[in-house]
Amino acid sequence: MIKLENITFRYGEKLVLDGFSLEIPDRGLTALSGPSGCGKTTLLRVLGGLARPERGKVDGLDPARTAFLFQEDRLLPWRTVGQHITDVLPRSRRGELPRWLAFAELEGEGGAYPSALSGGMARRLALARCAALGGELLLLDEPFAGVDPARAARILEQLRGLGVPVVLASHQAPVLAACDVVIKLDGPPLREARG
Repeated sequence: MIKLENITFRYGEKLVLDGFSLEIPDRGLTALSGPSGCGKTTLLRVLGGLARPERGKVDGLDPARTAFLFQEDRLLPWRTVGQHITDVLPRSRRGELPRWLAFAELEGEGGAYPSALSGGMARRLALARCAALGGELLLLDEPFAGVDPARAARILEQLRGLGVPVVLASHQAPVLAACDVVIKLDGPPLREARG
């Protein structure tokens, strides 16, 4: 179990997490659901060690062993689809490129540059790069923005098959329905929604 205990975090004067505590399963697919701006992204950033709380602690994970998918795709325009994936793989795993292209349903696009991709294709590339990097936990911020529901469902099943816990933030009902646990949130400051 991943435990957040009495986490407090603010951006300047804006209090986003105020003594926030939560338990998250350390296996399967866990979704964080809530309105935009409630603090889901900040919560993911705290879990990933990208935002340091002013108070509280996180137990049950090592941020150095997590992979993080940002809301922005963060693709390099001068690197091909294939290079984006092989860039995160150690030399001994570079032969896995076809696996990760298939994961993202981007077969045949390995030589394309980001400018040639649709928004959904770029999102799938960013997700494949994150999954290929791997780790003991995947933290995914809106992983299926611009991705059609049927394709998102297929990729979710592949994420489940990786055998590592996945925590994702999403507003999409089909994505939430495919997850093992949905934690409903509200805020700010972030809190579990009742009902």
